[in-house]
Amino acid sequence: MKSALVIGYGQIGSEIASQLTAAGVHVAVATRSAPAAVPVTAATGPGSAEPAHADTANRADHADRADHATIARVRADASDPAQLLEAAAGCDVIFACVHAPYDSRVWAQVLPQLEKTIMDVAAELGIPVIFPESVYAFAGLPSPVTESSPFAPVEEKGRIRQQLMEARLEHPATSASVVAGDLLGRSAQPMSSVVKMCITDPISKGRRAIVPARSDVAHGITVIEDLAAAMIRAGQLLEDVPAGTHRLLIAPSSNPTLAEIAKFTHEHLGTKPRAPLSLPRWTTRVAGIVERSMYELNQLAPIWYSTCVIESGAFAEDLGATDWREGVKQML
Repeated sequence: MKSALVIGYGQIGSEIASQLTAAGVHVAVATRSAPAAVPVTAATGPGSAEPAHADTANRADHADRADHATIARVRADASDPAQLLEAAAGCDVIFACVHAPYDSRVWAQVLPQLEKTIMDVAAELGIPVIFPESVYAFAGLPSPVTESSPFAPVEEKGRIRQQLMEARLEHPATSASVVAGDLLGRSAQPMSSVVKMCITDPISKGRRAIVPARSDVAHGITVIEDLAAAMIRAGQLLEDVPAGTHRLLIAPSSNPTLAEIAKFTHEHLGTKPRAPLSLPRWTTRVAGIVERSMYELNQLAPIWYSTCVIESGAFAEDLGATDWREGVKQML
């Protein structure tokens, strides 16, 4: 992989771009608001992202190549085939990290056609496209989520996620869906990470953690740098496979309870431990009457009020996992 297009520059896209440039890969980041073709040299000094899980023998070469790597910011609307085709020209892989507001009605209206456009471009260029994926389509499973799990959505967002993955499977583009749990890490954003919004941010400000969930059941967690590394590895694995191949993969993940995360946060900050306050489900149901994000959260009750375990397979084991505690430290 010498060149990649990252669509979207949020908590996942920014980490992928950072890891790729650290590995000496030229990265173009496509967003609707970016100034056209403005090069930005990637950070390569202390504290910058080293290629995730790189072996020692390759690090010197990566460092030398990274000195010359750049992130080119490109203005492009991912729903516009012509703009996207121009942005992706010359790239070896597309990382599709663009999304839509947390509203199932918007997802249904926007995401199917958006993803089709991205896959159409990937198929035309003959390059793979890698998507981050959630556990929403598996929310009703009574067993751990694995790479061979059947779909089991319990609400509209999960059904939309299932439809998207089925469309990837049927499309002539080569693609992968990399499943992750709730995200935490250096680039985590409060509106996209329940752990950050409800646990680490409040505790760091001297408040008690309040979670719209049971805090005593295992909950699938993925550190963002591990998700990014898994997506990059997926792109490498799909470089020489037959066109139309789709892989469902699981990023390195772990399954602490939210209470364990809150306890560690207090310990790391040196503050007096307080168990998180667990809100009963009816509270999000009531809040959902006036706040759409609370309505959507309430619909996913099995993920938050029951055990939701992610079982990583051989793909994730080969990559290795960052301890979830390190992800918490990064957010703090």
